[in-house]
Amino acid sequence: MKNFVLFVAIVCGGASFLFYTAAREAPDGSNWASQVCKAASSLCHSPQLLAFTAAGLGALWLVVMFVSAIRD
Repeated sequence: MKNFVLFVAIVCGGASFLFYTAAREAPDGSNWASQVCKAASSLCHSPQLLAFTAAGLGALWLVVMFVSAIRD
């Protein structure tokens, strides 16, 4: 479970970076960026939501690792 939470945090962080980059490149007419922003318009306008989720999951992973180290 710990590894799954870390994996989801990394995926959310990567997706946040992708949407942030796509939002910056879409007005220039870049093909991939306009398709990404068209597919997920709400995430393209606010990629920080995924970044906050990734940070929260990363903090949760750290707490779980800390608690499991104390229990052992």
